[in-house]
Amino acid sequence: MLVVVIAILILLYFPVASLQLILMLRNILVHDRAEMSVLVPGRRVIVEICTNGQNPSVVEHIIDVIKGYGLNLEIYVVKEDYDLFHYSANEIVVPKLYTTKNGSRKKMRGLHYGIEYLHAQGYGSETYICHLDDDSLVERDYLQYIYGMSETAGQGTIKLREYGHHLLSTLADIGRVYTCDVLCRHFNTAGKPMEVHGEGLTIRADAEYDVGWDFGTYGAEDLMMGQSLVKKGYTFGFIPYDIYIAPPVSMKDFYKQRRRWAFSLLWSVREIRAIRPVVLYWLMYRYVTTWTGFTGLIILPYTLLLGPPVPFWIVGISIFNTVSYWSSYQYGASKLNRRYMPTMLLLQIVVALYEGATIVYGAVFPPDRNSFDVIKKV
Repeated sequence: MLVVVIAILILLYFPVASLQLILMLRNILVHDRAEMSVLVPGRRVIVEICTNGQNPSVVEHIIDVIKGYGLNLEIYVVKEDYDLFHYSANEIVVPKLYTTKNGSRKKMRGLHYGIEYLHAQGYGSETYICHLDDDSLVERDYLQYIYGMSETAGQGTIKLREYGHHLLSTLADIGRVYTCDVLCRHFNTAGKPMEVHGEGLTIRADAEYDVGWDFGTYGAEDLMMGQSLVKKGYTFGFIPYDIYIAPPVSMKDFYKQRRRWAFSLLWSVREIRAIRPVVLYWLMYRYVTTWTGFTGLIILPYTLLLGPPVPFWIVGISIFNTVSYWSSYQYGASKLNRRYMPTMLLLQIVVALYEGATIVYGAVFPPDRNSFDVIKKV
């Protein structure tokens, strides 16, 4: 019975193993040159940081770095009325009694108020808004590129900053690095985003106002914004530069963060399906299979010691899956810091179980729909 289960997992993982290995090889062998876009006359760029007020020093650091780029842009901080910290940027204060039509809360509510405010100030098709969380940062060329980008919206690739505080969380987030560099790059370049994340998401102001952030769900607002833009006929592209995020600094924060992501998807199934069903099916498939790439290592010793022979073609697929799985994390580690490659190799199965256990954690300790998991930012 165990062999049958593992064989099913092997077959399920094979499609994504094939895709990611092909795309990794393509990225390694074909070195795309990141060309700076040509400045569009009259283009304005806003960097918008949405914060819950718990990380003012981190937000200030991000503001200082962006100001140091020396670009002619505006910086806005969207904050709640209870956040009494005065940021060294333009502030958009969300009124305490502000409500949206669909009852959106937390970050979604703040983002929706933010675009309504900017629209009322006259920002429109000449302006692009680069969204940052209160722990994320983009490099200078990322913002420079926005001054000439032709698509309505776009996003770049994730890299890590302030990593190493918690080893397993850092190693697990290396998975985000390779996923974004391989899959996000591929789908965004094709203009069909599949895995949209909030960090670095850049949108033309009039299109953002047209869609709005009032999705009324627990989360997944970044994903639904990207898909809604495409559904409405707006173009989505790839920004060939990096976004820097900080991994969780503890196991507790890592599990809270991953639980929030999982339930954001689970509790938004109906809304995501209504916008673009293929994205829902793709993400569900990825959630089920992503951490199972190591299962091929189990089937051979089990068969040799305890079980009946495994069909040759299953053995071949399991070897292929294992190569793809290990290679993907080595690829991600090489993009971050090569010194993590040996550690990643040694702890690969541990990291897979560490990530996979978040599903169990979420099932045993589901989040409260009326609250929103917040993790420590650095």
